[in-house]
Amino acid sequence: MHYIVDGYNVINSSYSYLFDCPTLEGKRNKLFDFIINKRPHGSFNNRITVVFDCKTKNPYEMDTYNITHIKEIEVIFSDGVLLADDIIANKCDSVKNAAEIIVVTNDKGIHRRISLSGAKYENVEVFIAKANKRKNINRAKEKLSSDIKEEINKEFEKIWIK
Repeated sequence: MHYIVDGYNVINSSYSYLFDCPTLEGKRNKLFDFIINKRPHGSFNNRITVVFDCKTKNPYEMDTYNITHIKEIEVIFSDGVLLADDIIANKCDSVKNAAEIIVVTNDKGIHRRISLSGAKYENVEVFIAKANKRKNINRAKEKLSSDIKEEINKEFEKIWIK
């Protein structure tokens, strides 16, 4: 699955206290920390993209919109011409199997725009609640470093390959 999160919609939702910070950058960083540490999108196999509106030139500069990565999160800022809603709808329309996409937002306009593509949507409240599921919390803690993975692989080689 690929989760696409309407970033400012989540930050400004009824759960805004989770992202309470005096600056907008701080609120965005708290959202990223929440996603990384609580794994509301579940499995490590699930991709996650967070999309934000940007009214001015952005520090993460690219062609039609701006993309960067924070750990496993793809972060997209609109370029001031395209809106975050447009980017989300375009992403849903441009894939072969839009049923593999879940858009996280409470914006009914986005719900209507993506429904024709076959993409699903999830309310912010459901997304936040999933972060408190024990299995998602455990998954966030289970991520192994590459050093540990390499050590385990070497141990298995000793056992299985002689």
